[in-house]
Order: sequence, then C-alpha cells, then structure tokens
Amino acid sequence: MLAQASAMAIAVLALLCSTPAQGASASVEAGTAKWQQPLRSVRDQRDDGLVRQAFDYSCGSAALATLLTFALDDPVDEAWVLKAVLEPLAQDQQALLKKDGLSLLDLQRVAESRGHRAQGFRIGVDGLSRVSRPLIVFIKPGGYRHFAVLKGVRNGRAYLADPSLGNVRMPLYRFVDMWADDKGRGIVFAVERRQGPAPDASALRLAPEGTPLEVLSARHLLEVGSPGRTVHSIR
Repeated sequence: MLAQASAMAIAVLALLCSTPAQGASASVEAGTAKWQQPLRSVRDQRDDGLVRQAFDYSCGSAALATLLTFALDDPVDEAWVLKAVLEPLAQDQQALLKKDGLSLLDLQRVAESRGHRAQGFRIGVDGLSRVSRPLIVFIKPGGYRHFAVLKGVRNGRAYLADPSLGNVRMPLYRFVDMWADDKGRGIVFAVERRQGPAPDASALRLAPEGTPLEVLSARHLLEVGSPGRTVHSIR
C-alpha cells in the first residue's frame, strides 16, 4: 500500500512538473494507474473563450462579441460591433458614446441586426442560481460601470468572462455586491437565436466536472506563502 501511494505521488508530481507546449496534454503511468490531463497556462485559461476589450468604453461591445461568438456560434469581433454602433451616429454623439460607453439598447440593436432576439431583464439574486445559459450582466466594480458575461453560478461562486480581466470566478456575495441594486435585483441581458437552439458545446458553458491543471508562473509561486516578497527578475 505504501509503495502504491509513493508511486502515485511521484506520478502526480511528474504530471505537475511537466511543461508541454500549448494545447498539449501530459500522460503519466504508475503501476496500473494512468492519468492524462491537458495542461494550460494561466494566460491561456484567463483569455480562453472571450473577446478582450480594446478601449475603456468598449466593454459592452466586447461582451456582446463574446456572447455571439462563443455562445451562439455567430463569430464577430469587437471592432465590428463598435462600427455597427458608431457609424450611424453624428460626431458629437460618437464622442459622447466614447465617453460614457455603450448602452444595452445599443447592444440590442446590434444583436437584432444579426438576426437574433435580445432583451434585458431585471431579476433577483435568487434567480442567479437558475441561470442556465450565458448572459451579459451590468456590474459596478468599485463604482465603475461595466459589462461582462456571466457564465453561471455554482457552489456559491459566480463565473464571469470579463472583457477586462479575462475568465474569473469569485464568491457569489462579491458578485452580488457589484451587480444588485438596493432592492437586491440586477440587470441581465439575454441573446438567443431566432432560428434553432444555441449549440450545446460552448466555451462559455461551465464544465460539468473537473478543472484543467493550472501552470503557475514563477511570480505566482513566489506569492504563495510569501506574498510580501518582490523579485524583479521574474514574471
């Protein structure tokens, strides 16, 4: 039994210490046991399945591009969404939009122009646990107005595809603090196909089980157990 446990520990250590190329997987055998696990870097996981915002004011366009591309299989980039919103506007209106950001009405018009149904709703906190598909949410982290895609809620955590931060998860109470008003309700924005259901497989759907191993950078390794230290030569 001890020998078997030691072999398993060595195998897991080997799996963790291997450094395959992007998209590769590691396969380790120990006696009759075998593990095969895809290894992905922190950056890969952070940016996978979402569109990053290019400008301070463009979180809404990036969130919509994320939802259309990865949930509805309607590939579109942030630049296209911005052009669709800005092009019909006069220059003074364009300047105002770049100052204040896009509205849900802007996002609705763009989604509908591509043949989808789109509608905003106000729901209570209890409704978050019943969310079964990705939705755009309006949040105010630190009082800053922002759009992100809510993938779902599981085990007291909210999972977001954030155009600014990447893929993030946080305690549900923290998300609610940014999302809900003083009556405990918040805004969600749903987009769905007019013709046919959305694809079952989506980068925005929460995985049914398991999480790929996360390869920690040297800086992350330093921060674990010694958060106050700074070494300028590592990243």
